[in-house]
Amino acid sequence: MATRLAEVPAHVPAEAVRDIDIFDIGAIDPDIHIGWKKLQNESPALIWSPRNGGHWIPMRAHVIERVLSDAEVFINGGQWVPPNPEGALPLIPIMSDGALHRAYRSFIMPYVIGKPLLAAIERARGLAIDLIEGFRANGSCDFVTDFSQHLPIEVFLSLVDLPSEDRPYLASLAEVVRMPDEAERMAAFGKMYEYVAGYVDERTKNPGTDLISTIANGSVLGRPMTREEIVGECTQVLIGGLDTVASMMGFIAAHLAVNVPLRRRLSAEPRLIERRVDEIIRRFGVAGPSRQAVADVEFDGIEVKAGDTLFVATALHGLDESRWSNSLEIDLDRPSSAKDFQTFGSGPHRCPGAALARSEIILYLEEWLKRIPDYSLVPDKPMVSASGNVTGVLSLPLQWEA
Repeated sequence: MATRLAEVPAHVPAEAVRDIDIFDIGAIDPDIHIGWKKLQNESPALIWSPRNGGHWIPMRAHVIERVLSDAEVFINGGQWVPPNPEGALPLIPIMSDGALHRAYRSFIMPYVIGKPLLAAIERARGLAIDLIEGFRANGSCDFVTDFSQHLPIEVFLSLVDLPSEDRPYLASLAEVVRMPDEAERMAAFGKMYEYVAGYVDERTKNPGTDLISTIANGSVLGRPMTREEIVGECTQVLIGGLDTVASMMGFIAAHLAVNVPLRRRLSAEPRLIERRVDEIIRRFGVAGPSRQAVADVEFDGIEVKAGDTLFVATALHGLDESRWSNSLEIDLDRPSSAKDFQTFGSGPHRCPGAALARSEIILYLEEWLKRIPDYSLVPDKPMVSASGNVTGVLSLPLQWEA
C-alpha cells in the first residue's frame, strides 16, 4: 500500500534513515524474526523510518532497555505508531503515564496473579485438552485457527465472566493490531468498542466480581472513571487477550516443528518447560509498543529529540548478539532469568499480563507435547505471518502420524 513519506527531520543522520514499514517486515524476509534480525545486523543503534508518520526504531538491546524502562523521558501518553487518529478512544492503561497509569493498572493486577490467574489457566487447560483431542486423530490441523487463537481468548472470557460462545467473534477482530490502513483499523476498533460497551453498561448497573465490573465501577485519583475511560480500558484488556500470546505460541510451534532435538528434549523432560520457558519466550518477542520522547537523548552518537516517536520492536532485544550469543537458538542450558529479556517490557509499563502469558505458554507446551510429541510443517502449505503492532501468525498448518 502506498503511503505518504514523512520528511526526514534535520537532526536525523542520513545513515540512520531506512525506508522500513513496520507492517511489511516480511518484505525483508518471510520469517519476520529473521527479517528483524537482518535489519538489526546492518543498522546503527537506531534507525529512522519515514513511514507511518515518521519514527525511530531502536535496533540494539541497550537502547530498547533505556526506552522501555525510563518512563520519565519516554512516555506512553504521546504519539504512537501509526499515529493516533483524531478523536480515537485512548487505550488504557497502555496510553497513560504516572499516577494515572498506576491507578488504571491497579484494577487489572488482582486478576492476573494468584487465584484468578490459576482459575483462568485451568479453564484454558481444559479447553486446550479438548481442542487437541478433537483433531489429534486427523493427523493435521491449522495450529492457529484450530488451537492457539482460542486459548488466550478463553482466558480473557474467564477474567471478565463472558460466555465461551463469544470466542469466534472475538477471534475475527484480532487483526486490528496489523492493519496499516487507518479506516480499516478504526472500523475494527469500533467493533471492539461496541462489543465491550454493552457489557460495560450492563455491569455498571449490575456489577459482579469480574474484571469488567471492577473497571466499570472504579475510581481514579479520587474521582469515578468516565465511560470513555472504562470502555478504553476494557477494550485494551480485550486486545491484550486476543492475539499476543496466540502469535507467540504459533512461532514457538513452528520452531519446534523443525528443531527436532529441542522438541524431543522438552517432550522427554517436561519439567524443563516451566523452568526454561523464559528462554523460549525471549526468542519470540511479538509486541511493538510506542513511546514519545519528552527530552533530548543521545544513543551512540544519534540524537533523539523531544517530540520524536519511537516504535519498539521487542523482538530485537531477544535477537541482539550483544546480549545473547547465538541469539536465534533456543538454548535450554543458557543462564538467564525473567529480568534478562524485554519481551514483556520493563519499568512501570511492563505488561501487566506477563505472568498470565507465561502460564499460557507453559500449559500449551505441556498439553501439546504430551499428546502430539512428533509433528512437522506441511511442505506445500507454508506458515503465514504478518508484522505490525503485534507480529502475528495467521496460519500454521501442521501434520503428524495419527
